[in-house]
Amino acid sequence: MAYPSEPPRPDFFSANLVLLFVVMFLVFLILWISYGLAPVVIAGVAINHAISVIEHRRNGAREGPPRG
Repeated sequence: MAYPSEPPRPDFFSANLVLLFVVMFLVFLILWISYGLAPVVIAGVAINHAISVIEHRRNGAREGPPRG
């Protein structure tokens, strides 16, 4: 709960998303340079699956299982 005397707090959500994108881009770039495209694709699919599982757990069993 914010008190009336407090100044509004800045929202850093967009800045955090940009930083996350930059970090993931650099990790994928290092993987690609070191090992080739296949590990980058596998890592991308694994991250996509993990996000789908987290979304499914947060939303509950109202929907069907995640399909990836």
